[in-house]
Amino acid sequence: MEIDDDVCGSRDLTMESLITEDEIISQQRNPTQASFIIQADRLQSSYEALAAEREQLEARLTNLSTEKDQLQQSYNSLTTDRDQFNASFNNVKTEKERLQATYDTLKRESDQLKTSYNNMQRNLEEVQTSRNNLTTSRDQLQTRYSTLQREKDELNVNFNNLKTQKDQLQASYNTLKQEGDQLKTNYDDVQRNLQGVQTSRNNLAASKDQLQTRYSALQREKDELQTLFRQLHGNYSSLTRNKDELQRSCETLSISQNHLQIGYNSLWKEKEQLKTSYKTLHKENEQLQTNYNSLVRVKDELQKSIDKVKRRACPTGWQKFDTGCYFASTSKKNWTSSRQECIDMGADLVVIDSQDEQVFVKDMLTSGQNAWIGLTDSLTEGTWMWVDGTPVTTTYWQPGQPNSFNGNQDCGEILPRSAGVGEWNDDGCFAEQNWICEN
Repeated sequence: MEIDDDVCGSRDLTMESLITEDEIISQQRNPTQASFIIQADRLQSSYEALAAEREQLEARLTNLSTEKDQLQQSYNSLTTDRDQFNASFNNVKTEKERLQATYDTLKRESDQLKTSYNNMQRNLEEVQTSRNNLTTSRDQLQTRYSTLQREKDELNVNFNNLKTQKDQLQASYNTLKQEGDQLKTNYDDVQRNLQGVQTSRNNLAASKDQLQTRYSALQREKDELQTLFRQLHGNYSSLTRNKDELQRSCETLSISQNHLQIGYNSLWKEKEQLKTSYKTLHKENEQLQTNYNSLVRVKDELQKSIDKVKRRACPTGWQKFDTGCYFASTSKKNWTSSRQECIDMGADLVVIDSQDEQVFVKDMLTSGQNAWIGLTDSLTEGTWMWVDGTPVTTTYWQPGQPNSFNGNQDCGEILPRSAGVGEWNDDGCFAEQNWICEN
């Protein structure tokens, strides 16, 4: 556009120079009126020709301006598409890293869950063992309780037998007492008869002696009955004591039965709790198995995605490493222009995430060949960031670097060394040198 203006300016200058020359010729030759008219016609023709040419140049200038605007719009559109593509690529890369981190986290959680499950399984086995031991103890207590119950029943039978014997003895005692009362009545009758037959005393002397003898026998029988009564009373007291002891034993057995019932109920509740815990653990086991299967599927899908990215072919002139493609330039430019070159190729200056990648990038260079990498602290002095916005964690700086010499070294470069993994250095972003792109 400036060239066309210069051309128009040159042509105007030529017309002015033509007029000046004609005037000079006119003054020098002192032409007549006719020659002046001819010269004026020529000048008019030249002026019209120049005007037409100027209009053509202006039309061409307009067309060129239109084409320039169209090209500018196309350039802006391509730049926007390129930025969107770079943003999409960075998003995909970030998503890949996030998925990888998520996968690692899920795998650690899966390992922790498996460990927890194994611990819970061992605890369940210990609880099951304790339950079996408690069941054995319960069975032993139940056997002991049955034995005590049988002994109680035998004691009750013996007590009933003794009670029956006591009742029989009581009946015998009542019978003997009635006989004694009867004998006493008979004695009274005899006494009355003796008074009635006092006059016949002599005749009845023998009868009296007999009665006296009989009385003595009855007295002995009475004494014997008295002794028997005391023995029966003693036996009754003993039976009463035995009854009290049996009552206490029965109460003790009842308390033991209650304790056994409480223990049985406790064991039953523990059994139900163990069954509930087992069901819960079984459900958790199934849930863990489901989560594990999901993690395996996610892992397989991630592995397929990684394998797919690894199998992706690199463009001509690029080198493959892991999931990325790398390009080492043969020309030299400053850091900003180098990055623009990478962006124009759909990439960016290399971001080094691991020592293996550092070694690979170092091996792309020859001895003494420094190269720009995607490292800068231009936003905040001393805070080095990668071009994708991530902070720098693992570094390979030379000893004493970065030093920001004269406060004007804001871009990072890699320096190959024959030994080691290579080193970094900070340099002025205006310096021209090779660069390495990563896609």
